[in-house]
Amino acid sequence: MATIKESGSTYEIAIVAYALMIAKAPKAEAAFTMLSAKMRSIGEFNYWGEEEVPLPPTKLENQRYFSLPRLPYKYDSLNIQTTAYALLTYVSRQEIHVDPIVAWLNAQRLTDGGWASSQDTGMAMKALTEYSTRNRVSNVTQLAIKVEATSLPGETKQLYITRKSLAQQQFLDVPNAWGTVRVEATGVGYAILQMHVQYSVDTYKFQTQPPVPAFDLTTRTIFHGRNQSHISYVICQRWINTQESIRSGMAVLDVAVPTGYMIQQQKLDSYILSQRVRNLQRARFQERKVLFYFDYLDNDYVCVNFTLERWMPVANMSRYLPIRVYDYYAPERFNETIFDSLQTYLLNICEVCGSSQCPYCSIYNIAVRFPGSIVLMLLTGIVLVARHYRIVNPNGWIFLND
Repeated sequence: MATIKESGSTYEIAIVAYALMIAKAPKAEAAFTMLSAKMRSIGEFNYWGEEEVPLPPTKLENQRYFSLPRLPYKYDSLNIQTTAYALLTYVSRQEIHVDPIVAWLNAQRLTDGGWASSQDTGMAMKALTEYSTRNRVSNVTQLAIKVEATSLPGETKQLYITRKSLAQQQFLDVPNAWGTVRVEATGVGYAILQMHVQYSVDTYKFQTQPPVPAFDLTTRTIFHGRNQSHISYVICQRWINTQESIRSGMAVLDVAVPTGYMIQQQKLDSYILSQRVRNLQRARFQERKVLFYFDYLDNDYVCVNFTLERWMPVANMSRYLPIRVYDYYAPERFNETIFDSLQTYLLNICEVCGSSQCPYCSIYNIAVRFPGSIVLMLLTGIVLVARHYRIVNPNGWIFLND
């Protein structure tokens, strides 16, 4: 205990406190005291982390506070895991001041049903499940939620949460999203409302920047084949956050694929089996992306090369596509660049499809006037006459019929 008290991180203290409490060890109380001393408070939230985490961003407009999108922080995954272990400890001890911890965990959600990575998501779900089971608030849950959006003038959407629909996710689509969304809930119980907004950017200044520079990423592409039917990639990446560790954890390279292009999974499997790329363990083609999984990345560049082929006649598609490398267990460690697919963006659909697929294209259904067609017809006629008649007087132009 002396060692963990003097040099242990907050994450290590949280794990030790939970393990000793589960084992009902004599020093469990001392570990819990150390854990409580490491708790951080900000606003209405309590949490555990290596550094202070700001409040969820908001904006004051018309005397009302509106929530803004949450950006990644330096130790997202680690903070979530640490707070989840602390919540498990508090709930198991039947401590009463746990609601601020639950509120902070829910405020850190990044995706539908998930947090930063798979590992911290599992721990957060386990902690919140234990809290919900012991809290018993689900037995009396009865909520009515009203949703109004600026882009839906005059319309009001209603959601209802009861004991029968607790485990059912409910969704609302807001087309042509802009402005604000106002939510009003009445009744008894707890509910989590999350808004997901996705958009594309075409310049680096609008990209979300990593909280800490962790990876170096360079890309090179070559368009070739008939009407840019093939795209060859050479992508190199390395770990540069050596002050934190000499190498990354399991790293993932995520390459967005232009519409209509693909690479066969068999080619990726053969690429892995060839062992030409250091630390590369898996490669998967999914819908609209190619994923490469590395055991780790260090300070030396690791490069992958592959070729996409056009399988569907698609043209004038999205010009800008993201290429991203990140740590699988700490996704806040990432780097992202933009791939400019100008060549495929400028293509016309009639340049990439066949006559049976695009019968209305001018290059397939309009004859082209050939300026020498009349001369060609005259020459053809002369040849036919010459074959039908024989010249009998070579010094004169006298012809006799056979």
